[in-house]
Amino acid sequence: MDFKDLGFQGDDFLPSRVSEEIDLVDEQGNQFQWEVFYSFSLSGNEYLVFLPTSEAEYHLVNVELDDPDSDVPGYIVLKLANDASGEEILEEILDPEELEEVTEFVEDEIGMLGQFLNQEE
Repeated sequence: MDFKDLGFQGDDFLPSRVSEEIDLVDEQGNQFQWEVFYSFSLSGNEYLVFLPTSEAEYHLVNVELDDPDSDVPGYIVLKLANDASGEEILEEILDPEELEEVTEFVEDEIGMLGQFLNQEE
């Protein structure tokens, strides 16, 4: 059965996939330009997922992939927050339980997206 048979468009089920690039600077002053791969809301928080674009960024991965065929070792998930002055910032997810919850959500969503794209082929 196709989603169209139910009256839904494929985009009704797709996660938020944007193509915005963000310039990031870490604590050591190293600058990175990343494309936002995926964005989502979970438990009242906003998160952004990035894929490392070079081996120099692999050390920043906070969610490792179990796929030996993958070109990257994993991905980077950061939480959108506000600093003391109200400016939007990206925060590292330090709570292991929060990171596990976020990881499970992303893997479920990306898996669903992958199944949908395979049906289109």
